[in-house]
Amino acid sequence: MKKILVAAAVMACFGTAGAAEDITVDVAVIGAGGAGLSAAVQAHELGANVVVVEKMAMVGGNTVRAAGGLNAVGTALQQAKGTKDSVEIMFYDTMKGGHWLNDPALVRTLVTKSASSVYWLLAHGGDLRDVGLMAGASQPRTHRPTGGALVGPEVVRTLYTAAKNLKIDVRTNTHAEQILTDKSGRVVGLKVKGKDGTYTIHSKAVVDAAGGFGANIKMRQEFNTGVWKDVKLDKSIGCTNLAKQLRATVS
Repeated sequence: MKKILVAAAVMACFGTAGAAEDITVDVAVIGAGGAGLSAAVQAHELGANVVVVEKMAMVGGNTVRAAGGLNAVGTALQQAKGTKDSVEIMFYDTMKGGHWLNDPALVRTLVTKSASSVYWLLAHGGDLRDVGLMAGASQPRTHRPTGGALVGPEVVRTLYTAAKNLKIDVRTNTHAEQILTDKSGRVVGLKVKGKDGTYTIHSKAVVDAAGGFGANIKMRQEFNTGVWKDVKLDKSIGCTNLAKQLRATVS
């Protein structure tokens, strides 16, 4: 019950829907889940003026539902347990878990930077100090909140708190409708729709963190022939892969 209440509390973190006026920023981020909020916080810390647009009424995306932990190798927290782990072992476990279909170069990046990801979240106030063994790993490397609490709500809490402290403009109930480009094809912003109407966000860069397509039945039927292809998910799950539609309407 306690875990459910924590998750509900995180999902109640609301941003604001901006007025229907054009704005200009350095970076526009689509999606306020773990990827989008991470990108927004990092971009701001590197000196960029950032806005985040999120179609749902709350931040968190699919990240807020994550219940396991963050796998990482070589952290001081893991080493304190005397774990006999290495980058190569985690690389092997990850490739095996993906039935050897993963892009090895991307997996290598994921593995070698996993410890720094944990440290970055810890530096922003996150609690990932419980290290344990979970499915898919041959060694204890799963970093999660103390006591084994849900990792998703903790990650979202950490990132959203950081975004608020940095006064990053996070706009919920705001749909990204189109990625805009100039005549040369360079991305120059977004067309978005909030509760007060449609407007343009002029930006030097756009970060596409719109997520997957788990809640998009049409796309699931196209790409997944398994038992999940016809399942309807809770309407609070927003992973409909609008990014694919956005990319198809780049102008």
